[in-house]
Amino acid sequence: MFRCVFLLFWCTVIFISTCSASLESFLEHGILHFNWTGNPSFADLFHAMPESPSLAFLLRKLGHAFVFFFLTAALFLLKRNLTFSGLAAFSFAVTTEILQLFFARDGRLFDVGFDSFGIVLALILLAVVTHSYKKRAETVHYLDK
Repeated sequence: MFRCVFLLFWCTVIFISTCSASLESFLEHGILHFNWTGNPSFADLFHAMPESPSLAFLLRKLGHAFVFFFLTAALFLLKRNLTFSGLAAFSFAVTTEILQLFFARDGRLFDVGFDSFGIVLALILLAVVTHSYKKRAETVHYLDK
């Protein structure tokens, strides 16, 4: 039950971060505001990443990876399936970028790349831990015979 609640909480945090007009305003002043755009430009998804990104830009993108790393781990803890966890997290990443366009935010496909970096890192770590745990369990089971 706790895993479901945490997953729902984390998806809500991602949604609010994705769709609020200003995450900084929410964090600093507790003001949550949404700007709806009924007819967004989907061409904005294809804007290129800045050639010389600032440190602040890179830190925000690191935040993308961090958020989706934990989303992937939460999905795995719920379903115990790496493929499901990776595909569900990736689908949510694409969905949030598209949603940003409807909320007057900058939805960009290159952000999905940063999200995917966190997803892949989580999947690698989870695969290693799961494999190690299974090997250990097999060894203990073998020694018990």
